Amino acid sequence: MSQQDIALREKFLFTLEWLLAVTKRYTNHIQFGLIHVNFANYQVLGDMFGAQEAAQKLEEVLLCLRRAFRKTDLVARDGVDFWILAPYTETDGRLADKVRHIIEIASQSGLEIVEHDISIFSLPIDAGELDENSSATEFLAHLKKNHISLASHTISCPPKQPV
Repeated sequence: MSQQDIALREKFLFTLEWLLAVTKRYTNHIQFGLIHVNFANYQVLGDMFGAQEAAQKLEEVLLCLRRAFRKTDLVARDGVDFWILAPYTETDGRLADKVRHIIEIASQSGLEIVEHDISIFSLPIDAGELDENSSATEFLAHLKKNHISLASHTISCPPKQPV
């Protein structure tokens, strides 16, 4: 990942920690969506394209996501995980369709061969087992591990066979 990507990831984590603190104080007044896109198996990409080209393909997805979302939405990449923080209402099911469509377009350069999941979480969220002082990184790891029970929408995209 480039220095710019690392800086944007740090900005994302800082903003998420701030947002989590604010939503604890004002639970009914602020709602955001946190979208997680997980390309489940980096090894398949590495075997198919080589590590450097696989990393480049993931970078292309990141750029596509950043262009597709508003400037006020934050997009970050952590390995094969993409996180998007966006103002959102629970009734807006179009967000799931929008993310799926963006990922399908971005994946057409080769990433469609890898299974990927899209999970949408509504913040604030009850993350029961987490300590109140958990970091944003710990919070994201908890969401990733428990995405099936905590997500408001989940989309599983099976891998397509290479041609």
